[in-house]
Amino acid sequence: MYRCSEVIRLIASDEYQTAGPFKKLRIRLHLAMCRHCTRYLRQLRALAATLREAGSTVLPSEIEAAKAQILQQLSGK
Repeated sequence: MYRCSEVIRLIASDEYQTAGPFKKLRIRLHLAMCRHCTRYLRQLRALAATLREAGSTVLPSEIEAAKAQILQQLSGK
């Protein structure tokens, strides 16, 4: 089974998307047992969704609104 540091590296990179079925299964097994890595994955997904919604540029005046939206999504609404 993978260690947390390995799972975090894999899910934060494109390696997870291109991984084979056995590697993905090992990652999913780890995520099923590790609440910390699962929370990290949720945070990454929330951050990615927020950045997609914000578009490619965020003006300095929009930074506080973006922070509030990120915190809201991370807290589970």
